[in-house]
Amino acid sequence: MGRQKSAYDRLELVKMNDEIDVFDLANTLMSRKPLIVDFEEHNVVKSNQAIMFLSGVVYAIDGEVEVIREKVFVFATKKDLKDRTLRKALSKYKE
Repeated sequence: MGRQKSAYDRLELVKMNDEIDVFDLANTLMSRKPLIVDFEEHNVVKSNQAIMFLSGVVYAIDGEVEVIREKVFVFATKKDLKDRTLRKALSKYKE
């Protein structure tokens, strides 16, 4: 029986653009994979819509949204956000 992967090992990084389907990101979250989404170069209105939608998904899975930088967010379960490996990685990206 193998060791369960840490939150950092399951982490997915996404640079948002018009080709990315927000429903695919929702499925990633619902499969309990933490998600960092970079909205820095994405349309502001579409970014806000995606953030609101993904925030609802995170609420449904008992998770939280954290701002890493001005336009970079992490979406994850509360349990994953407490994982040391993920916290260490996130601390490197915070302003």
